[in-house]
Amino acid sequence: MNLTSNALFVYDSLQQFLENGSNHRTARPSTTLFWSLLMERFIRPMAPGWFASVMGTAVTSLALTLASHAAADAGPALADPVALAASALHWLAIAMMSVLGIAAVYRLIRHGDAVMEQLRHPVEGSFYATFPIAMLVMAAVWTIRGVSPALIAPLWWTGALGTFAVSYVVLFGLFTSERLKLGMVTPAHFIPAVGLVVIPVAGAPLAAASEGVLRELAFALNMTGFGAGVFMYVGLLALTMARHFLGAPVEGKMTPTLWVHLAPLSVIPLSMLALLKTTGDASLLRYGSLVAAAFLGAALWWLVLAVSMTIHNRRQGKLPFALSWWAFVFPIGACSVLAYRVSELLALEVLPLVASGLTLLALFVWSATALGTVRGIRTGAIFAPAH
Repeated sequence: MNLTSNALFVYDSLQQFLENGSNHRTARPSTTLFWSLLMERFIRPMAPGWFASVMGTAVTSLALTLASHAAADAGPALADPVALAASALHWLAIAMMSVLGIAAVYRLIRHGDAVMEQLRHPVEGSFYATFPIAMLVMAAVWTIRGVSPALIAPLWWTGALGTFAVSYVVLFGLFTSERLKLGMVTPAHFIPAVGLVVIPVAGAPLAAASEGVLRELAFALNMTGFGAGVFMYVGLLALTMARHFLGAPVEGKMTPTLWVHLAPLSVIPLSMLALLKTTGDASLLRYGSLVAAAFLGAALWWLVLAVSMTIHNRRQGKLPFALSWWAFVFPIGACSVLAYRVSELLALEVLPLVASGLTLLALFVWSATALGTVRGIRTGAIFAPAH
């Protein structure tokens, strides 16, 4: 029996086991009803964008961790509650990743056709990259929290390779079909590219701590991800700007994707700084901090525009709550992290206040989105298929 046959045998056996488990004759009615509702309302129609909630929760935790470090001089009365909030969101992100990850893998096994159909969708397919990106963000959080590289490595490698795979599938599908029209283009199409540039944030220090061939492979993966992500970002930026200038306004449930512009503007310099730090050359890091400051300026400029357009859509009644609201959170959190990093490198005194303001904004938006998500789960509205 060859490798393909073995894989098919394992797949069929696992699927049969799951089917038998869900349809067992001796199962209690309450258990059967719960399983049926779970399948019908969540797993079968599961939107790929759910993992944006993990990304948002994890990066808010990271921003709060840096805020607690910045507040250390003010004493434990301020720093300790912030650190406690960061830890709470950190563990919540782990729990969310675990539950959603199991559900996503189960859905892939039971409803693989639906997954592939979503991957081929010109808009929805981009959100599948949030699954492996969430792993990379978690790896970055663990790096800042001082978790052992031995524990970070499996998460980072899985996230990095998964991001390459999903980005390739999504981009290849877009390049080989005619389904994508200008009116469909939104900043959400940045997501696969953003995933690639997230790789070095945790990957650079992980590679530096590795040895031998593993070190070479890790650095190669970091540089390839960073280069490919920046390259794709330039092209996608032109495409989204064409939509902003020439197409219809981005509104409705896609309004939060306007904020996605902040993500690459924040993550690209963070990855660059992480890579430069591994060289041990302080002068390179100093010049890199100036480049990062320029990116931060661009991010803050777009933040003003994004806030203005969001308020405009809100006043027009074109900002209904949806799962896409999680697209608000990660970009703000990433911008906050960049502000803290630049202020540290350039020894600035005012920028930490800006970073603190961004962290508070991220926490506020996270709270509003989390509350809306809980309400949507209770009513079932958040499980309604997108139109």
